[in-house]
Amino acid sequence: MKKIMTAVCVVLCLAMILGLAGCGTAPTAASPSAEAVSQITVSATGTVRLVPDKATVSFGVTTQEQTAELAQSKNSEAVKKVIEVLTGRGVEEKSIRTAYYSMYPQYDWSDGDQRIIGYTASTTMTVQDQNIEDLGALLSACVAAGINNVDNVTFLCSGYDEAYRQALAQAVAASKDKAEAMAEASGRKLGEAITITEGWQDSSARYGRTANMPLAMSEAAAGDAVGPSLQPGETEIVASVTVSYRLN
Repeated sequence: MKKIMTAVCVVLCLAMILGLAGCGTAPTAASPSAEAVSQITVSATGTVRLVPDKATVSFGVTTQEQTAELAQSKNSEAVKKVIEVLTGRGVEEKSIRTAYYSMYPQYDWSDGDQRIIGYTASTTMTVQDQNIEDLGALLSACVAAGINNVDNVTFLCSGYDEAYRQALAQAVAASKDKAEAMAEASGRKLGEAITITEGWQDSSARYGRTANMPLAMSEAAAGDAVGPSLQPGETEIVASVTVSYRLN
């Protein structure tokens, strides 16, 4: 009987202890560790116009002969003369690249049958690191040496990197102007920049020298050659950014 009474007392004591614990204040929910930052995100661009001063030109020699051997030989001889003209005017061989070579048959279909009547050989060269003011005379001399087609002239800017930095600064300044206008319209004040992300960059107009070479032709090398008038115009160097600002 004593053992039963003792067990009942223990149960009652535990019930009282648990009841007292339940009367305590319930734990409060944890507050956020950091308050969300109020911000605004804008995109902007900056543009600097630059006159190109360098050029890359692609031109070639096309020859036709009755046999493949003669077409190839005549083409190789003409290309050799053109390279001699280029190197004689201060262009290093490092700046001269064979971009394309082909040889294919010419057919006569006049009698209804396929008949080979000759072969055409073609070589295209790319010449880099040229001053634009010298390019016309250079092309004229190369035409005299044997080139008979000009595929492309690409204008480049040696001052591209500095112009791009200026365009970036303009873009960031423009983003701040836009953000201030939006913040004022919403009754807020603009704070500091939180993040700045650079956008896609078109570096096709960037000039990078491929050789340590004298770029300007000497007066003796230039002679009295008169070539085509090449007008590079202006190139737009564009930078874009996306900036997030704090709103106060």
